[in-house]
Amino acid sequence: MLQKCKVFELVDCPRDWKVIKNQWVFNVKSDSHKKACLVAKGFSQVEGLDFNQVFSPVVHFETVRLMLALATLENWYITGLDVWSTYLYGKLDEEIYMEQPKGFAVPRQEHKVLCLWHALYGLKQAGLAWWCTLDESLKELGFECLKSEAGIFFYKKKGTNIVIGIIYVDNTILRP
Repeated sequence: MLQKCKVFELVDCPRDWKVIKNQWVFNVKSDSHKKACLVAKGFSQVEGLDFNQVFSPVVHFETVRLMLALATLENWYITGLDVWSTYLYGKLDEEIYMEQPKGFAVPRQEHKVLCLWHALYGLKQAGLAWWCTLDESLKELGFECLKSEAGIFFYKKKGTNIVIGIIYVDNTILRP
C-alpha cells in the first residue's frame, strides 16, 4: 500500500534536518490474517517545524444517533464502508523526512532517507491530512459539508434524492 499510494520518495537527507524514526507494528486479525504496518514515531516531531496543526474534525456521536434514528423513522436504506489504509491518502503540507524501515533499506543506499508525501500512522498531523484530502475529494464530487457539523456531507442534485454521508475518521455511513 505504501508504494501504491506513493507515500514516500528515497532522497538524500537535507543538511541539518531532523529525521523521524519509525517502527513496524505487527498484528494478527481475528481471521488469522497477519498484518504489518509501518508507523512513524510522531512523538519526536516538533510543533512549528514538523507540523502546525493536529486538530481533525469528527462527527459527534449524538449526531450519528440522531441520523440513524431519522433513517429508521423515514425507512431509509443505509450502508456503511470502511476506508483501508486511511492515513496513507492524506497529503502532507510539511517537509518530513523519515529513516528507511529496518529490514527494507535499499542496498547501497542505506544513507538515504524517505521524504514523505503522504501521511503515515503515528504522525501528529496524519488525521488532519486525511480529513483535508477527504473534504477536498468530496467537494470535487459535488458534496457539501454542513457548517454546524463537520462530519456530515450531503449531495443534492435537482430531481434526485439527497445523498447523506456521516463520516467518522475512516468509517462512513451513507444514505444513497
